[in-house]
Amino acid sequence: PFLDRYIYRVIPDQTTTLTELLTQNVDFYAGVSPDQAERIIADPDTELISFPWRQYVFVGWNARRPELADPRVRRAITLGTDRESIVDAILQGYATVAHSSVPPFHWAFSEDRIQTLDYDPDAARALLTEAGWVDRDGDGVRENAAGVPLSISVKYNQGNQQRQDIAELMQSQLADIGIEIQPQVVEWATLLQQINSPELRDFDGVVMGRVEQIQLDDTDLFHCGRIDQPYAWSGTNNPEIDRLLEQLSTTVDRAQARELWVEYQNVVIEEQPYLFFYFPNQLIGASTRMQGVEMDQRGIWLNAKDWYIDPDRR
Repeated sequence: PFLDRYIYRVIPDQTTTLTELLTQNVDFYAGVSPDQAERIIADPDTELISFPWRQYVFVGWNARRPELADPRVRRAITLGTDRESIVDAILQGYATVAHSSVPPFHWAFSEDRIQTLDYDPDAARALLTEAGWVDRDGDGVRENAAGVPLSISVKYNQGNQQRQDIAELMQSQLADIGIEIQPQVVEWATLLQQINSPELRDFDGVVMGRVEQIQLDDTDLFHCGRIDQPYAWSGTNNPEIDRLLEQLSTTVDRAQARELWVEYQNVVIEEQPYLFFYFPNQLIGASTRMQGVEMDQRGIWLNAKDWYIDPDRR
């Protein structure tokens, strides 16, 4: 490598880290928040590196709960959520709306061949009515035939402002179609226990994030054979999903696999075990004296061996 040494500093506060970058006390800042991007762009001594990342943020539904057992209800929630406006509001456009677990830059993704659930509150209302959820007492919240209100808690981990914003914006938007969303903050370790324990599964919905590997595999998430395993949060049981996941795990020809991935994505979109929110961009702040820096979806350290500092600026 060109660099003789690399000094890694742990700075827990993002505001302090940004200040350190802008004052040239650090050369590289991984994990820039979207609201800091413009300050980095505006500074002549720093540059913003932005590229699509393999993580997606979602709301995982617990289909074991009666209110969420019907996929029509889960589809209605997606149709009633304006994800584009939420991405713009909390990520300032540094993200792409997600439709499934397949990243939009991946070879398996085919947007023109999947049935996306774009914002359509009228279609959401029609689906809820079809599923038997009607506002029977005029209070603005739909009820089923037994009078149980369509009231759903959405949990998120303490200290994560973006996930809190998602839950609160969903609360506002879904009230318009007769669904009561109750945001609920939970300490991180407690939340993991609540959602991962097969004996507990103490949640209706949970805002979480997942980083996909280059080799995609949703078996642990959605295959019914893993329904009692920690990551099977949704509890959905769909034979078509099982069949496709099993075929995908043994298909090595990319052309054949792409056709299976298209079919799989359409089945998952119909099932809606998750409300897939967005794939955020990875945002990096770097000093302009750093040379040879290249990054993409494989990782931020992709070519770290080739980085160097302009000798005139040392």
